[in-house]
Amino acid sequence: MTMFYRAVLFAPLMLGASLALSGLSSSPHAKELSVPDNHVQYQSHTLGMKLPDGVFPPMPGYTHKELIAVAHARTVDFLKARNVEPGLIRETLIALDTHLVNAFEKEGVEYQIATWYQKPYDSPDLRKRSIDNMAEQFGALALEAAAESLDGSQLLLQGKAFYGDFMSESGDAVSDLILTLNKH
Repeated sequence: MTMFYRAVLFAPLMLGASLALSGLSSSPHAKELSVPDNHVQYQSHTLGMKLPDGVFPPMPGYTHKELIAVAHARTVDFLKARNVEPGLIRETLIALDTHLVNAFEKEGVEYQIATWYQKPYDSPDLRKRSIDNMAEQFGALALEAAAESLDGSQLLLQGKAFYGDFMSESGDAVSDLILTLNKH
């Protein structure tokens, strides 16, 4: 991973970690995010969950499930267009989905998208810039997860161009979905 992507991914990590740190619940029925033994554990949003101040719940259309679905769909099309055997496609998609889930949950991507999109901005241009940055950051995260998903795969024998295109499919799909927020 280049230094640029490390720097780009560091800021989201901090917000993702803050998701696990919540204040005291004001309602006995509200679930709290917690950090047992300094270990950040992702928790999907549920009705009544107490989130830290300033953190918004995931938005429909931009949840981990939906981000993974667009990466998955684009990758299926890519692999089919290259006549990859169906069993290998299935194995590849399982590995891809697993790596995407782990990466997105580690960073709390669905919470970050909702929070950065819905926070107040002084101008529409600042909101657009924030969306563009999220698209780049989380597209890079998906690209890295796609690269890791091919570890040990026979698809690596297809060469560098194939490998680069495979990674780009996931990264671009996630980025493109996030960029649709600029149309709202």
